[in-house]
Amino acid sequence: MWSLEVVKILLINWGIMLALVSLLWVFCTWRKDASIIDRYWGPMCAAPSVLTFIQLEVHSTIALLLVFLSCIWAARLSWHITRRNWNAGEDFRYTEDASPALTHASTPLAALVKVFFGQATLAWVISAPVQFGQFYSSGIELSLLGWLGIAVWIVGFLFETVGDWQLRRFKANPANQGRILDQGLWAWTRHPNYFGDSTVWFGLFLIAAESPLGTYSLFGPLLLLYFLVRVTGKDLTEKLMLERRPDYRAYTQRTSGFFPLPPKR
Repeated sequence: MWSLEVVKILLINWGIMLALVSLLWVFCTWRKDASIIDRYWGPMCAAPSVLTFIQLEVHSTIALLLVFLSCIWAARLSWHITRRNWNAGEDFRYTEDASPALTHASTPLAALVKVFFGQATLAWVISAPVQFGQFYSSGIELSLLGWLGIAVWIVGFLFETVGDWQLRRFKANPANQGRILDQGLWAWTRHPNYFGDSTVWFGLFLIAAESPLGTYSLFGPLLLLYFLVRVTGKDLTEKLMLERRPDYRAYTQRTSGFFPLPPKR
């Protein structure tokens, strides 16, 4: 199952991603804003699917689904982050010394290695389902597992899309200045956007698992889940919120931290 061709394609994908983020690093260094890379996180995760598709020339249903769904997710996320961060300055996670290595470095060269190469490599690993799932997928028809994966992807995509929309609308109202959003999806989970991201990639894994090699790609969504909860997502965001918003603690006591659950009264 594992062959020299498979390894070669995976390594080529990684090499191309490192080359592309090197160019992005030059631009971000010129702009003195490393957090611009956030806008390309989605495309970085989806790029390996396109690169694999081009190299394999396998136009199977599974391959097309993995490319299409990952690119749709990446485009929405990139647009959302770009619009949110436009003219907002460098994100605090890239300036504070206590930030994780993947978002903070003391020198431009360290930023290239730790932040840009680090995030590109992380995206390459996380995107294992949209790479592995394309190998040996020719002639395989979608079964119940694949349809379940599509359904899970839709749930995740709706969660992050609706959650981001609700938060954007909430912040646009001056009357909500200094308040905590605890309505809609944000009443069921404190992070519907992070939960949605994670769910999308577990859905892609289920689709990828239709192929023999795709069944080995579960580590990708699991790694993303870990980072979304423990490293650059939930825990880091809540640490900041607890420092700046005293009433956020009460919100954490009545609302699920990650997985959606009915709010406590």
